[in-house]
Amino acid sequence: MITDIKDILVGHWTDLDNKTGCTALISRNPLVASCDIRGGAPGTRDIALLDPMATAQSINGILLSGGSAFGLNATGGVVKFLEEEKIGLKFGNYHPIPLVPSAVIFDLSVGSSEIKPGLTEGYIAAKNATKKLILGNVGVGTGCTVGKILGINYAMKGGIGSHTIVFNDGVMVSSLVAVNSLGSIYDPDTSEILAGPNKKGKILDTIDLLLKSTTTKTRLENTTIGIVATNASISKLDCKKLSMGANDGLAMAVRPSHTSSDGDLFFGISTSEKQTKVSIDQLYAASVRSTYKAIVNAIKISNK
Repeated sequence: MITDIKDILVGHWTDLDNKTGCTALISRNPLVASCDIRGGAPGTRDIALLDPMATAQSINGILLSGGSAFGLNATGGVVKFLEEEKIGLKFGNYHPIPLVPSAVIFDLSVGSSEIKPGLTEGYIAAKNATKKLILGNVGVGTGCTVGKILGINYAMKGGIGSHTIVFNDGVMVSSLVAVNSLGSIYDPDTSEILAGPNKKGKILDTIDLLLKSTTTKTRLENTTIGIVATNASISKLDCKKLSMGANDGLAMAVRPSHTSSDGDLFFGISTSEKQTKVSIDQLYAASVRSTYKAIVNAIKISNK
């Protein structure tokens, strides 16, 4: 899991009654980071600083949240926790300033639209951050659903999953993914359809339904977001490439992905622990595989 990587901690805040939550990844050491956005409807905060051209070279945490745009408020709770722990970017004699980019999914259609993660909930998620990672319908994965082209009544459970690839020299690439898609979910290793619109016990292919549809209207109730991390010491630009690989892995497992109704995006981060001879192309390939396996992992755990 992503917490196999040294210095990475993950915590959740979960509301099972209202089917929403948030998940915070934090580190006491700086994280080199970038991001790749492919979906047409993203909800984000502090993404501009992840551009390889931006001055900031590191961040201190990432928040993945339910609640759509309202859930971005939970970022402040993670910032508050890190501030109390004196973790952040240091400027002279000023207090450390925690940098915490965030992204959200739309889960308002499955629970109470009145209850959304906010500052308190983000703080709890960060405070709960540990090496022991729980997956499935927890944190940001609580209200995740997939295959919503026919409406929420025909959708199946999504969730949060993780998977790690380990190279011979101890370099790791690991993905953490909240799967909340318009598309159906496939296992690329077996070509089996795992989840999607479920009509009378038959799981349908969303691409087939879109091609046969008499309307081009889709539902703005989606978005798959995640983090791909490595302990290899790589640049901010290479973190961007890592996140691009994750979106390729997403496209292999979620069909279709990156639609106008999805805000699909991935953060790419490095703890800079290990110098390695593993090339960026190898890390890219590992990012692709760890991401699609994390998606499969999320669906299998959530639909037991």
